[in-house]
Amino acid sequence: MTIKCSLGHESPDGSAFCDECGEPLVAAAPTTTAAAEAPTVIATPAGTQQCPSCGAVNPAGESFCANCGQSLLGSAPTAVDAQSMPPSAAPAPAASTSVAMHTRLIVEADNQEFDISGKDNVTLGREDAVSNMYPDIDLTPHGGEEGGVSRMHARIFVENGQYMLEDENSTNRTFLNRQGLDPKKPTPLHDDDEIRLGRVLLRFKNT
Repeated sequence: MTIKCSLGHESPDGSAFCDECGEPLVAAAPTTTAAAEAPTVIATPAGTQQCPSCGAVNPAGESFCANCGQSLLGSAPTAVDAQSMPPSAAPAPAASTSVAMHTRLIVEADNQEFDISGKDNVTLGREDAVSNMYPDIDLTPHGGEEGGVSRMHARIFVENGQYMLEDENSTNRTFLNRQGLDPKKPTPLHDDDEIRLGRVLLRFKNT
């Protein structure tokens, strides 16, 4: 076979230049290689995804292939819907531990109660209109006269949040838990203390 230059001179096939005029000879264009075959795409069922490395089918949403461990492209982790999470339980308010105090004096002989809650100063004795004596708690109906209770025998008052008992220069004295009190000398009172005015016995309750 021969190849011709632009002037029509013939040269043997495969020559780079024309034997007659020296013109460069253009070789026939090589046969174009067929384009590489595109990888076969395998249809995957709905709700699944194919591993780009080994082709294994994995459930949608998986981050790594169960067959080869390859990262699955485009498989972003499922976001947690904040609205689907239960709201945090608000802490229960602390229960109030304060208890209203019920302060009272109880006459032991007949269980008569005198409520003195909320009173800052309470006088105890025997009512006497002649001498104009009107104590807050009149013990006359509760054996006060026979028991030697003075007209103004004692008083109970509050000092800095503490109940105190004070003898008011009584004739037959004031006793707290069987201990005689000095006149005009306040002594603290506590729940279930025993108070005796002369011979009349009372119980102090503060609960």
